[in-house]
Amino acid sequence: MSDRPDVAIAGAGLMGSLLGWRLARQGYRVELFEASPADAPAAAGYTAAAMVAPWSELPVCDPALFDWGKQSLQLWPQLLDDLFADTGERIPMGRKGSLIVAHPADQAELQDFGRYMQRHGQSAATGVHHVDRAAIDELEPQLSSRFREGYFMEHEAHIENRPMLALLQRAILERGGQIHYQSSVQFEGERVLVDGQVRDAGLWIDSCGTGARPWLPELRGVRGEVIWIEAADVHISRPVRLLHPRYHLYLVPKTQGRYILGATEIESDDRSPVSVRSALEMLSALYALCPALAEARVLEMSANLRPALFGHLPVIQRDANRLQVNGLFRHGYLLAPAMLARIQTECDLGLQLAGGRV
Repeated sequence: MSDRPDVAIAGAGLMGSLLGWRLARQGYRVELFEASPADAPAAAGYTAAAMVAPWSELPVCDPALFDWGKQSLQLWPQLLDDLFADTGERIPMGRKGSLIVAHPADQAELQDFGRYMQRHGQSAATGVHHVDRAAIDELEPQLSSRFREGYFMEHEAHIENRPMLALLQRAILERGGQIHYQSSVQFEGERVLVDGQVRDAGLWIDSCGTGARPWLPELRGVRGEVIWIEAADVHISRPVRLLHPRYHLYLVPKTQGRYILGATEIESDDRSPVSVRSALEMLSALYALCPALAEARVLEMSANLRPALFGHLPVIQRDANRLQVNGLFRHGYLLAPAMLARIQTECDLGLQLAGGRV
């Protein structure tokens, strides 16, 4: 048997791992090459909050992302069911919607959001509900009592992403695939180099994220910072976003009483640790959002780069024996299943997704 894999994938982040798993379960010989060590994941998908929130993102994203996001909401359950069938482990997907609020001084932000939704045909009929103080109390009783109104996005979801990424890679290995960590991949014209040596494959998939900048010069990194906290006695059951003129804070519940907090989006190619200013702003906003979290324990502060292209739109490009997938920006979990469906349809790869051509 030839040593050449059917499919070689550069990058074992969210897209690379999903593609590797779907192809391996179809019987392809798959190898993934990941720059980071196995015990220190560096992909943007590892740092992400993993919300699948097309309505919340609608005012700040291209309309195409909204449509893809709704498609992803339909596809994620199938993917997680398949992953459970392959591994026997169930990855939680929170499907209790999400909530958007603003402080009384920032009501203009909330009003702008509501007007935008109305102009674009979004209402209770599509799962976008204007809620008052009583409804907020019913949805999330531990939030600050200062929020008089907000919006409840009934159909939005969030995913337990870190365990899912680890489980995807386990599923690849169990299907006979290989994952090579601390491996450097470079695309040089028609050649692909792995650790400086030419490496051939039936199909090369480039899902390197910001690592692709040497051969994708229009790609840039956008810094994001998050804080993980733990508070076993606080129960927030869905993602909550706090609108503010300078930033939009989000708080996303994870398992075991943990939450991920984020807000920052900085046009900077900088992976250094979270700054004091960002930490102060996020934690101050968190306390104002939910005073019950004042005694929460800070577990981790992380910063990473999201891969961004013009208009924050992703690119899928097939050329001979190479497929490039990049530019998912901060929308990885919003877009990844829809991108799988696009790849299945446009690139003639059998990924067994009901949302695309089977």
